[in-house]
Amino acid sequence: MFDTKRLHSLSKLPAPLLTAYLKISPDDASLHPPVRSCLAWLRQEADSLANRLTRNDSLRFRQQVRRLEEFLHDRTPREKGLVVFAGPGAWETMALQVEVASELHWGKAAVTQLLWLAAEHKPYCVVMVDRSGATIFGYRLGEASKLQETKFDVDTSQWKKKDRAHVARPGIRETYGAQRDVFDHRVDAQYRRLSRLVADEVIRLCKREPFSAVFLAGPERLVTPIGGRFPAELFERAVCVHKDLGRGDTGRMQEHIEPVIEEWERGHEMTLVDELLGQERGAVAGIDETLAQLQSGGIRRLAICRDLDARVWRCEGCGHTDLSADPVCGACQGQRIAVPLRAVLPELAAAKDTEIEVVSGEAATKLNRAGGMGGWLRPLRQSRRRPALARV
Repeated sequence: MFDTKRLHSLSKLPAPLLTAYLKISPDDASLHPPVRSCLAWLRQEADSLANRLTRNDSLRFRQQVRRLEEFLHDRTPREKGLVVFAGPGAWETMALQVEVASELHWGKAAVTQLLWLAAEHKPYCVVMVDRSGATIFGYRLGEASKLQETKFDVDTSQWKKKDRAHVARPGIRETYGAQRDVFDHRVDAQYRRLSRLVADEVIRLCKREPFSAVFLAGPERLVTPIGGRFPAELFERAVCVHKDLGRGDTGRMQEHIEPVIEEWERGHEMTLVDELLGQERGAVAGIDETLAQLQSGGIRRLAICRDLDARVWRCEGCGHTDLSADPVCGACQGQRIAVPLRAVLPELAAAKDTEIEVVSGEAATKLNRAGGMGGWLRPLRQSRRRPALARV
């Protein structure tokens, strides 16, 4: 499963190396088989890039391209997107169940698109519960991975004995059968105890992993006690799906949970934008003002429209970025070049430990009217002065 730890390790791979983002699913797979279409694009793009490299780099680059072609040639793809990092001392592949934009790079590991994917596809915790147990999944980028499994062992053998009344005298009828109410109460108590164990495990996982939300799927009598045990902050990000989906079928889980996740995301994104634009203080909106605050370290969380297509100017010396078209940097007198905002924003945000929220749909339409991006400011740090010495 994709996570920030792997993203960090990929960014540290030794250069030079080939970075390839390959869109495996073509627009019409019946006309263009995935591998053939992918290989055709790769060869054409590789020829174009090789012509812009030095002779020595071009030879090394083409060697890695051949490795990639051999890898793709006889492969049956099962993913929508493929990312490959290939170099003399490195070979890393990442199969993704979401589409990527085809790109080819040579030099340092190019992880910008992966950073965008990480921002667009947040990680979620999914808990599938039925009478036999609970399975906890991590879900991200269209892929589910099993994190924990708990079986419910409810032993009712000692509760099913016949209850017989003492026959004191003739005319008093002997009674048989289980005390149904007592039996049901005992079963419910056992399931409440087991639900608490599952809740505690989810809480522990959410402290360790940055899950954006938790989805609880199963019969109401089982999932309600789990969510009820969550602390307030986690409870606000919990969604209950009162439907028995089983607990071990990953395909069935994704079929039913993905639409619920999408619906939650749309509501969450609109809430974020409303909160951002509704603040008189503590937030900024618009590309230029947001970039200025971001680079000064003043933004803790950033919201941006998924389809925002903007170009900014960046200094090749100090890296300062804004909308000004001045070819010379006012800070270091370095040369400034025009670049897509998407190409530099993830790096700027990572340098300042700023979280990126990508919004779409109605939320993006609303944010676009305010400039397409904005951010929440970090609280000002109060300076602490040492108390003055008392005069005597």
